[in-house]
Amino acid sequence: MIISHDNKFICLDPPKTGTNYRQNLLWNYGQYISGLQHANLIEVKNFFQGRNLEDYFVFTFVRNPWRRYLSWFNFLHRDSSKNKTPPEEFHRFMHFYLSQNFQESKARISLPQSFWFEHNNEINVDFIGSLENITQDMESILDKININAELKTKAENQSKYKLNFCDAYNQELIDLVAKKESKVIKLKGYTV
Repeated sequence: MIISHDNKFICLDPPKTGTNYRQNLLWNYGQYISGLQHANLIEVKNFFQGRNLEDYFVFTFVRNPWRRYLSWFNFLHRDSSKNKTPPEEFHRFMHFYLSQNFQESKARISLPQSFWFEHNNEINVDFIGSLENITQDMESILDKININAELKTKAENQSKYKLNFCDAYNQELIDLVAKKESKVIKLKGYTV
């Protein structure tokens, strides 16, 4: 997470939503807090107790949830010697990480993306960008926080897919993700 007390912004970073891109862009304008790498706003406020964060522009990003989970899976299997991963492996992975029982774990990426921008069913950030529109959304953010920085148009940390989207998802998994990520899907109009 990057926070700037000079430019008055807080950049919240849900996993697998272009975190490296934003951090590399904002590094020189704020302070990187490694202990808050994937913290939500409530956790940030608890960390900075005694400091009024109400004057800060708070933003975060989301990603098509079906693509996000597949990206996570492929990231975890990036060093695998297999050229292609069988879809059944992805299915087991999804059932394990998205099960109700597993949500209590420390695998924060298995939490719905709304965990980063919502509290008590209300949006608690000023701006929610999307990875799919990162350049334009970052331009808007930089304008709002008065930073003149050159944006890179090419992603820096693209996934190398061992399993493609069409092979990965069956209807059961599509529905499982749709239920878990319903708020982000509705907010951004994401489709499979």
